[in-house]
Amino acid sequence: MRALKEHFVDKYFGYRRGYVDYILGAVPKRAPLAVLSELVRLAFVVVTSGLCAVIFWLLTAGALQRGGKPGAWLWLFIPSALAASSFVLLALRGIVEAARDRRRVLERARR
Repeated sequence: MRALKEHFVDKYFGYRRGYVDYILGAVPKRAPLAVLSELVRLAFVVVTSGLCAVIFWLLTAGALQRGGKPGAWLWLFIPSALAASSFVLLALRGIVEAARDRRRVLERARR
């Protein structure tokens, strides 16, 4: 579980400050673009994961409305809906971190 968190969650959904710091050291004038690219990437993740979450929550509600036993579909849709919803939250957290770090990057890039 730790490897999954380090590889997938921290690298994909976390704001990649190490990447921005590398750009800041190598080509300081391009560092604000590196932050902007992270903001855009994470915004894309929010939108696409949000759409998936809506679809999976609607499928979950539909499986519950069928009557009778919920069946295997419900056990597929609920984890999928929860995963997509958590991806939205993780990407939003990354956006907040990138936005907070933007001022620092701009100040260092101007020097």
